[in-house]
Amino acid sequence: MSAITDPILKFFGKILSIFNSFTGSYLLALFIFALLVKIILLPFGIKQQKNSIKQANVRPKEMAIRNKYRGRNDQRTQQKMQTEVMELYQQEGYNPASGCLPLLIQLPIILILYKVITHPLQYICGYTTDMINKIATYLNEIGITGLTVKDGIYSGYDIKLISHFKNNLDGINEVLGELGQVDMSAIPNFSFFGLGGNDYLAMTPQENILSLLLLVPVLNFIFTLLSTYVTRKLTFQPMQDQQSQGSMKVMNIFMAGMTTFIAFTVPAAIGIYWLFNNLLGMLQQFILAKAMPLPKFTEEDFKRAEKEFLGKSGNKKETNYKTRIALSRPMDDDEYADLGEYVSVYDERPEEEEEPEPSGQSAIKKAPLKKNKK
Repeated sequence: MSAITDPILKFFGKILSIFNSFTGSYLLALFIFALLVKIILLPFGIKQQKNSIKQANVRPKEMAIRNKYRGRNDQRTQQKMQTEVMELYQQEGYNPASGCLPLLIQLPIILILYKVITHPLQYICGYTTDMINKIATYLNEIGITGLTVKDGIYSGYDIKLISHFKNNLDGINEVLGELGQVDMSAIPNFSFFGLGGNDYLAMTPQENILSLLLLVPVLNFIFTLLSTYVTRKLTFQPMQDQQSQGSMKVMNIFMAGMTTFIAFTVPAAIGIYWLFNNLLGMLQQFILAKAMPLPKFTEEDFKRAEKEFLGKSGNKKETNYKTRIALSRPMDDDEYADLGEYVSVYDERPEEEEEPEPSGQSAIKKAPLKKNKK
């Protein structure tokens, strides 16, 4: 698998290396890199916006269908409603699953970028696996904590090694021997605009809790929630009940919390890249919403759609009072079959029942008055 992915990772690493050489700052290189990725993935963002517009266009008709079956929760009715909704989607050319495709395509790219950012020694500086393992093993032996080394194999981020180079450079180069030498000038500048030394962004907020690095996970929490809010405001959202909306809010907070925790425990450069990604993502969504706005519908549009679907009655029978009551509650299959053909719950008032014929004395009808003959 590495034979396939390594050339791709090295290609992205080379691009990031060029940006770093051009700007002289790994922080600015990360920003330009995140911007380039957003530009490359822009066609997928446009596709998602178009799909959102299609989804919004079918909203009035979908609501009309759902309102037609409102209050009836039996299985057969729900299946019939879903069938009509899917037929509507097909007629309007809307595919609910098409919005997932861009996300599925972006996922491998995001994973590749994550790998490059967390392993700059391998993919930007060109260090071999043997060099990285020897460096990590040496640092582990001299008492550097937080390095996952087992049987001479390092399984962590190689960006975490960089912060220990400056104070242990002679020992590292001695261990490397003929494998190569660490040249600090060739390593990206991880300083924060000159603050904290050239290895600052390679440190973790967890290990430097009383520093500016603590802002990285805090800002990740804020901007993750803000990005979710902006996305929901500027894109079409499907109909949800109160329970689903509550679950979605809890999920958003949970995801923001997870992002914050990860940004707290990994090198700061990773958390900063996520910040750039969120900021650029919100900017892209705002631009797309202005360039390709979602359609807005009035109450008249919804009424017109409802009237259109109510008019498609086919061979429906006119309901009577007993049938209307039956259709307003859940039914099992046997009860549903007894009703025969489906009848609409939108019919007018039930026909008045004929009064029963009177019996007994009240059944004696008065004879009509005879006209007097002249």
